[in-house]
Amino acid sequence: MSLIWLVLYNLLVVPLIYTGFWIGSLFNQKMKEGLNSRKHQFSRLSEEIAKAGDRKRILFHCTSAGEWLQALPIIEKMKALDPQLYIMVSFYSPSGYKFAKNPQEVDLKFYLPLDSALAARRLFNLLKPELWIISKFDIWPNHVMVASVMKIPMVVTSATLSADSRRDKGISRGFNRLVYNKISHIFPISVDDERRFKAMVPDETKYTVAGDTRYDHVYNRGLRAADAGDVDIFRSHTGVTFIAGSTWPPDEKHILPALAELCKLFKQLKVIIVPHELHDNHLSDIESVFSDAGIGTERYSQLAGSRTSDEQVVIFNTIGMLARIYRQTDIAFIGGSFGKGIHNVMEPAVFGQPVVFGPNYLNSHEAGELLNRNAAFKVDNGQEFYNRVSLLITDKKLRNEMGEKAKDLIYGNIGATDKIIKTLTEQYDIFS
Repeated sequence: MSLIWLVLYNLLVVPLIYTGFWIGSLFNQKMKEGLNSRKHQFSRLSEEIAKAGDRKRILFHCTSAGEWLQALPIIEKMKALDPQLYIMVSFYSPSGYKFAKNPQEVDLKFYLPLDSALAARRLFNLLKPELWIISKFDIWPNHVMVASVMKIPMVVTSATLSADSRRDKGISRGFNRLVYNKISHIFPISVDDERRFKAMVPDETKYTVAGDTRYDHVYNRGLRAADAGDVDIFRSHTGVTFIAGSTWPPDEKHILPALAELCKLFKQLKVIIVPHELHDNHLSDIESVFSDAGIGTERYSQLAGSRTSDEQVVIFNTIGMLARIYRQTDIAFIGGSFGKGIHNVMEPAVFGQPVVFGPNYLNSHEAGELLNRNAAFKVDNGQEFYNRVSLLITDKKLRNEMGEKAKDLIYGNIGATDKIIKTLTEQYDIFS
């Protein structure tokens, strides 16, 4: 039966993957970039890997930016324990590849070849990893099967299998059971995820519930943000500061008119907008919502030198400062939640802020946890947003209580990295 699954996968699915990438690259810039970057990649890898010498090689795989952030605490810990480790990281998406901007802990960064047995064997023969660590769930069947034949240990960290996943249902269940059986060890983020994995692959020895390493990443980032100090934004402000982080136009359609009304009602309220899209036309659209309501705005880039803003609203048109800004605000709205899916709710939570977000949050396990702990509000429209934020502005006790619950969620879940490193150290000879 196993042979039939593999034959069908390679005869039917793999050609569709290659064809889909080629056709998609004609219309989608990211797919085009990913496909072009994979061309002639082995020549570059061959040159780079020669620099590894006889150092032990650990290979990580991340789909995109989120999975990279889950892998990063493990990489940092490994490098701290053994600076001589040669760390290699592959990505599926250009978004993740670009997001991981030349981190000093990584020695080699590349795109994982599309899933053919031939490409996988060529890759592993070239890299010769001591261990392959897959972040979260991006399992490429041919790569897994080839690594198994070549006796390369494979682990999945921050592993998730949601209740509505199709991986353990229907026709894909048998095939995924075959593939996951080849994984050496799985670190589920929760007992519920472990239970669902065990229903598919019941081997008790394969599992260690470790939690989600993103909590460790957010905690570590919070420490670095605290060390970096405050960002000078508003002049002599003692009231409440609200931040809308990583917002998209669907979010802004609901929240900006409400924020303009809140600014008129609460003269001491200060607002920071950090939009995801930073082109000038979009920034002008944001500014017009407030100017039409008689509310002054200023772009952060205009605060040259030591000057701070006297306006009620500052729009950030720079990148890379969001974590530092969350540290000095009081209430946070997280963008993406009126669109395809919410962004990171953990970054404001680590600083003890109540979090507000729209209806599309199911892509974030942490957002659900914040709701369960009464540390966040979900809003479905601009009026609900106005009501909830108004309540948080006026009720300091509620604001502080929700913020403490949010902070407790983060601090209560750090430590996944140490659990994973402990198990890896016990099972595999990866440190000198």
